[in-house]
Amino acid sequence: MTEIPAEVFASVARKALQDLSSAPDLRALEALAGCDVLIPAIGGIRYTRNRSELVRLVLPVIESVYDAPAVMVFTSEERLFQAFPLVPCYRPVTLRDLASRWPTDEVVLVIDAGDEDELTLSAHNARWLLGRCLV
Repeated sequence: MTEIPAEVFASVARKALQDLSSAPDLRALEALAGCDVLIPAIGGIRYTRNRSELVRLVLPVIESVYDAPAVMVFTSEERLFQAFPLVPCYRPVTLRDLASRWPTDEVVLVIDAGDEDELTLSAHNARWLLGRCLV
């Protein structure tokens, strides 16, 4: 199986975010749902024999964004490091995997926080978007 380069996901995600910034767009939302995202790694990575393994994915929930707890994900390294320049590492995660770990119905999803194309989805819409990935 051929791996899709991260640049392709980043390009598709940026285009989808641009389309969504002007108006709700089901196709753009579906394209975004199929993209990998980067999550700042708070913990859960261990190193063994020159490779890292996911022990436990810890979602970084920010407590006071938009008056609701939020999980922030990013579509590229550049956007992640603009928002969190001191983050030690990150995990690429498919939205499919994120869906299986979504914390609660109260947590919003923020994609590319701090960027002009930032998208914030309510907990309901985040679950809907993530649910579309479960193929």
